[in-house]
Amino acid sequence: QIHSESVDYAVMENTDRAAMVPAAMGWSDIGNWEALHEARARDAAGNHVTGPAELIDCRNVLVDSDGPRVNVIGLENVMIVVDQGEILVTSAAGAQKVGKLHGASNQ
Repeated sequence: QIHSESVDYAVMENTDRAAMVPAAMGWSDIGNWEALHEARARDAAGNHVTGPAELIDCRNVLVDSDGPRVNVIGLENVMIVVDQGEILVTSAAGAQKVGKLHGASNQ
């Protein structure tokens, strides 16, 4: 029954023993599939594949499959995710709305 809370509120604001080290690094608040796609390495056409998949004539496509092979032909700006038998197919623009699906979990 632990409540979700960001590290700055849960830890940093409640300690007097914190230290900071300067660092130059990229940062992305990866909150949806489109942001994750942007953060991952992509091929020359902007595609990223994790898991078994084949893409033909695709641009800016993300495929993330934990098992079943995904074949994609001629699509652009699409996210396809296969996770434990659940399948999500969305446009990149629609990725922000995934949380509105009845099966979505924000836990």
